[in-house]
Amino acid sequence: MHCFYRLLGDLLVLLSGCPAVAQGVVTGRVVDEKGQPVPYASVALADGRTGTATNEVGEFSLRVPALPQQLVVLSIGYGRAGALATQAGALPVVIVLKASAVELPEVTVRANAEAEELVARCYAKLLRHQADAQYGRGFYRQKTRENGHYRELFDAFYDVKLTPRDMPSWVLGEARYAFVPGILSMKNFSIYTRALPVFQLPGGTSRTAQPLGANAAERFRFVLRQTLRDQGRELAVVDFGPRVAGDPVASGTLYIDPRTAALFRFERDMPTAGNFTSSNPAIQLGLCTLHTTTNFAPLDDSLSRLASTQVVSNIQMTMKGVPSETTTTSQFFLYEYGPPTPGQKYRAMPQDVNDLAEIKKRRYHPEFWRDNAVVKDSPVEAQVIQDFEGRRVFGRL
Repeated sequence: MHCFYRLLGDLLVLLSGCPAVAQGVVTGRVVDEKGQPVPYASVALADGRTGTATNEVGEFSLRVPALPQQLVVLSIGYGRAGALATQAGALPVVIVLKASAVELPEVTVRANAEAEELVARCYAKLLRHQADAQYGRGFYRQKTRENGHYRELFDAFYDVKLTPRDMPSWVLGEARYAFVPGILSMKNFSIYTRALPVFQLPGGTSRTAQPLGANAAERFRFVLRQTLRDQGRELAVVDFGPRVAGDPVASGTLYIDPRTAALFRFERDMPTAGNFTSSNPAIQLGLCTLHTTTNFAPLDDSLSRLASTQVVSNIQMTMKGVPSETTTTSQFFLYEYGPPTPGQKYRAMPQDVNDLAEIKKRRYHPEFWRDNAVVKDSPVEAQVIQDFEGRRVFGRL
């Protein structure tokens, strides 16, 4: 609780060089050329240090240190867009992202060989920079729906230390966690955001093989699907999957800059065997899926760093013979990068930390969450939060 107030205080000190009247919160909406919302797009100031992400319906809220301010909007698969914010409040126009130009590979065999080489270069680059540490502040939201009804909401601000591989430290600040009883409880779902490695260390052990790892081509098949040309760079779109049918490894897509070998997006469909279990003999698990999308932002000329992660799991089961379905989604994004917070110890986070148990130690402050400059709730989310607050389940855990 007090941790985040210190972070917010540091932020205010950082911005205090500008007149207070010039600061404000800018809101807006991002859509594609067909008018459809673009979820989880990056909206940032031109220097890239401060930003946010759009919600599920393409809306965003961003506190700016001064006005006017140029905003930069990025999303993989779309060209760069910008908007000039001249005053606090809603932007006068909707921001429209245009689809990227696409180039298809000409020769499949050559393209697949190029894909393997590019993935190997990307892995080598990540290894060279594995000890590089970045610091920032992020927001995490987790929602669970059971048989079509929301029964869990988890919001939290974190002070984080991140490396190219994972987030070894994530320090809890202001948080709220509300739920109503159900069949399943996702008490440790954040592990897929903070601890699922981007790449495998040489000689390291992992529950499942990683496409960014030593000798990955022995278990994975890589296919260059297309090249995107946008945002001032090329991005090679490389699909991966098991080289041998039935091998329990992840499948998905890598988006890599072929010039620098920097990674910009990592989509994974994870094998779920062992990830979801139940000790209740009345529960029979059926089809389970787990999908993660990790986006990276440019850093300097040839590197990238974590920008956001989305995780979606779907669990189908029967409870005493009655079918049931539970879907859990989470979104995490960095809204500010900067130096380590003074006095913050950034302790290593155990993988088996219980999110609910940690938040139980904190008191819920509803006034902190009202009109928060970082969080932009979609209409559905706002209704869910209002419903939870009406039942007074926040803070009554």
